[in-house]
Amino acid sequence: MKTTIVMQLALLCYCLSGALGQGDSDIATEDGNLKPKDEVAASTQSQQTCQRDIYTVLREMEARLKASENQAEELKRKCEDRPMVAFSAALGIKAGNIGPFNTETTLVYKKVFTNVGNHYKPTTGIFTAPVRGLYHFTFYCHTFGANSGYVFLYKNGERIAATADHATSGDRADNGSNGLVLMLEVGDQIYMRLGTNSWIYDDDSGYNLSTFNGLLLFTQ
Repeated sequence: MKTTIVMQLALLCYCLSGALGQGDSDIATEDGNLKPKDEVAASTQSQQTCQRDIYTVLREMEARLKASENQAEELKRKCEDRPMVAFSAALGIKAGNIGPFNTETTLVYKKVFTNVGNHYKPTTGIFTAPVRGLYHFTFYCHTFGANSGYVFLYKNGERIAATADHATSGDRADNGSNGLVLMLEVGDQIYMRLGTNSWIYDDDSGYNLSTFNGLLLFTQ
């Protein structure tokens, strides 16, 4: 009797041990089937890794978006801080000539089309640079062939560029133009001068043949 009870207890312990072992190694899935615990754990770990990867990508995207917003704000600030400088003017006289004079004479372009920043003075014909930067200047002149036409661009008293029309008797009229890009410091002055014994022609009734123009390309 005692032997039988011992054997039954041993068998029960064995069965319980097997059941516990099976519970440790197998897990029921949603469809009622059993899967090894290691396989389920691997699947769970894969899902967790995928979730972590998604969160990492989202954080990186958020950081990049923030960096782009900061760059856009910086660019906007630079554009707002950048001064806008541009002018365009003609001599603004009735159909006729200026000159000749027995000495070089500063040309005053009185008819202003554009003067952003008001750094060109139509009373003196002088443009004064408000900031250090790269500027682009152009000038155009019209003369009659029988007259000499020399027009010079000056920077702070130094002759920089010119147009030239030599006196001839064979043609009736000529046009000249020139342009250049200059690095200017604050306070530098640019202006035009008519050469000695030269003529320049203009007509403000819709022609505006002789003009002086400039603009700031970018600051330095």
